[in-house]
Parts: sequence; C-alpha cells; structure tokens
Amino acid sequence: MEENREPERDKLEGGELHVKHGKVWRWFDNFWYHHKWKVIVAAIGIFAVVICMVSMFQHREPDYYFCYAGSGEFTSAQKSAIVSSLARESGKDGVDADVSVTFLFYMTTDQISRYAEEHEGDGTSPNGAQIGQNRDLIRDEIQAGNALIFFMDPEVLDETQNQSKAFLEIREYAPAGTPDEAFHSEYGIDLRYTVFASDPSFAAFPKGTVIAIRNGNSVSALFQQDKALENRARYEALLLNWLAIE
Repeated sequence: MEENREPERDKLEGGELHVKHGKVWRWFDNFWYHHKWKVIVAAIGIFAVVICMVSMFQHREPDYYFCYAGSGEFTSAQKSAIVSSLARESGKDGVDADVSVTFLFYMTTDQISRYAEEHEGDGTSPNGAQIGQNRDLIRDEIQAGNALIFFMDPEVLDETQNQSKAFLEIREYAPAGTPDEAFHSEYGIDLRYTVFASDPSFAAFPKGTVIAIRNGNSVSALFQQDKALENRARYEALLLNWLAIE
C-alpha cells in the first residue's frame, strides 16, 4: 500500500500545508509588530467602555433625597443611624428605602453674631469658610437639587424662605388638631410632632429642628413638569406618613 503512493505528491501536499500556515503566521506577526500598541490601546478603551456601561446599568438612584441645614454637627455613627432611620421610615411593606442625606453645617448672620458674643474671650468662632461654602450648596440644592424634604434650623429656614420662597406651607400636611406650637412660621414643623419624636438617632439633631418641604420648582422642572409634579407627590405622601402620628 505504501509503495503505491507518489513521493512527489507527498512533498507537494506537505509543502502546501506548510505554506498556508506560514502565510497566516507571517501576516499576524507582521501585523502585531506594526500595530500592537494600537491594538492594546483599543482593547483597553473597549474594556473601559464596557465597564462604564455595566456600572451605568447597575447604578440605582436613591428613592429619596434629604438635606439637613443647621448648626448641628454629627459624628459618622450618628449620620449612619439617621440615614438608617430615614430609610426605614421611607420604605414600604417592611422594605427599607434607598435614601441619600446631605448634612450641611450652616449658621445665619444673626446666629454667628450671637455665638461671637457668647464666646467672647475664649478664642472660638464658627468656621466662616465652611459656612460660606455651605450657603452656596444650600442655594444650589434649593434651585436645582434633588432633595424636597429638608431638616433645618428654624432660623436657617426663615432666611432661606425669605430669599427663595421655595418651601410650601406645611400646615396643609399636618393632621387636624396638631397644636400651633408644633409649627415654626407656616413652613416648618418640629421633629417632636413627627414619627421621629422618639427615635434615638434623631436625638442628635439640635433642639427645635424642623422639617420643611420644598416646592420642587427648578430649571429642569420647567422642561419636565409632569415628572416634577409626580416626584413632588411622592415626597408629599411621605411627609403625610411622617406627620400621621397617634
């Protein structure tokens, strides 16, 4: 059987196979030599894009945004406890909501003056740079932020409302029979008259802290009025639950 095979044919077939393999390999070797860095950079770029896309799809916006503005200062543990309480009281059917809370230390001009008088001679003073920075952050949050429910020092609320007219009359949301002493002006209600009255984590808030609800008006809301109204309705429903205490 072996004797019937043609030696020249064997050589030709073997040569053909060798040439085909060699062409492919030489092409790849030549291509990689001249373009390897382009390929590596392109691969890194594609990998980065894929990671970003996966992160975008996995990222979940909080259910609610809240903001504190006042002279209270909180430890990390206190902030964590407050966030947990808000998540629990904002959830449904025993499932905690995903919430985001911004804590902004702020004092009005009158408060700073009183502080200076009370601490005259002891060398202490409020952090003016931080207060100035947070003044801008409060303004930005009022004008275009996500938070509609605010926890505020009463004087900070007065100052902010005088400047922005951003808050709604909170008496509209309080249950019938809520005493007048519960309210600060028409726009804030003391924490003692909410579901947080007996919450240990909320004891970290300065005495007299009130809740206020923003009207939700902003530049973006002008172009998405239906969405803005729907979002405001969610926060109003939440506030009604917080004020409906026995």
